[in-house]
Amino acid sequence: MAEVLEVLDLSKSLKLVTLKSLYLSKAKPGQFFVMQYKEKPERLALFIMEADQQKNTAKFLIQRTDDIVSMEVFDNIKPGERIHYVEGPAGKQFPLVEGKNILFVGINWGFAGLYSVAKHLKSKNHIDLAFINSDSVNIEDLKGFTDIFENVYEYSSIDTFGPNGKSYDLIVSAGSNDLAKELVNIYEGKEVISAVITRMLCTVGLCLACRIQYDGKLKLPCVEGPWLDASKIDFEDLNRRHLILKEVLVRSRKS
Repeated sequence: MAEVLEVLDLSKSLKLVTLKSLYLSKAKPGQFFVMQYKEKPERLALFIMEADQQKNTAKFLIQRTDDIVSMEVFDNIKPGERIHYVEGPAGKQFPLVEGKNILFVGINWGFAGLYSVAKHLKSKNHIDLAFINSDSVNIEDLKGFTDIFENVYEYSSIDTFGPNGKSYDLIVSAGSNDLAKELVNIYEGKEVISAVITRMLCTVGLCLACRIQYDGKLKLPCVEGPWLDASKIDFEDLNRRHLILKEVLVRSRKS
């Protein structure tokens, strides 16, 4: 279990939550955890935005979406309560790179993962942020965290996103599979690393719910990701699997 220490409302659709957790406080940049808020709802995978081993705390963003699991957490989570189950930190740490111009591209709750990685890489790289505003999360909601970036670019949608005229060695994205797919097309020939979004029910590769087709082979983002070369992801297969699992979860909730 983990205790909720603080819940900050960043906007009507976004909250920053601080947990007391010895294990999660050991998280490395880019790692995530799986949370089961109460006994019955499905598990939810969330980026660890900040971890503090001295205080045994970990912070994450929770966004209110049309998904019933995230909706229940967002509407009800409050300081003083205990989370039924947490598992993590999970996934691989984002690789260390040096001397590169890096563009971080995010949308919605994906900013949490980008922030974690950007803080890790800032001292030895030039880092910029391109943020896609949505109806749920706007760059203004995150203004307390964007000062770590050299430059911040703002866009109204994925469709309006385009190169800003600067040359980058590495593109890093989080928050949307559609965004990751678009970045591969826009920055053809460049390295694009994206946090793949897929349902994760465990963090050890046993349930296979997160499996994707990657470079023609099966890959498990929960243990081999979540940060992967976006050019090797089969996004059509990923979207098909996501829809199938979503239908199964909807039926199970009704039964």
